[in-house]
Amino acid sequence: MRKWVVNQKVPKLFSRKKTSSEISWKEFEELARDVMSRYFGVELKERSMKDHPKTFDLVSEDGSIVGDAKYLTMVRGERIPPAKFMEISGHVWMLEKVDAERKFLVFGNDIRVPKEWLKRYGELVEGVEFFFIDLKTKDVIKLL
Repeated sequence: MRKWVVNQKVPKLFSRKKTSSEISWKEFEELARDVMSRYFGVELKERSMKDHPKTFDLVSEDGSIVGDAKYLTMVRGERIPPAKFMEISGHVWMLEKVDAERKFLVFGNDIRVPKEWLKRYGELVEGVEFFFIDLKTKDVIKLL
């Protein structure tokens, strides 16, 4: 696992440290858009891709970088979330069908979810990177 630190100002909305229980999935999506834009060095926005039915959360203007943000947790804080694992699988499949140089999923909230998914299914992934954003530090951790 590699860890990158994004050392730039964080938008005012995220200036104070929030825990996972204080941030909504929509706020996480906005945070992920800002942090991952700085990580890749290009502005990412919610966009539709040409010849693709899905609108992705994090897309560069030229479509060379495409990603989605996922804010998931274990069931009752401890059990494997089968429905969420299917959701991750669906997003990986959709991303694999996109013609882009970089394709990724970025997770927040509970790092155990993407780690466990990768442990079980990571060998099946082709060309999709997995990242996690630590809400306290805003660090980007590359998982795959």
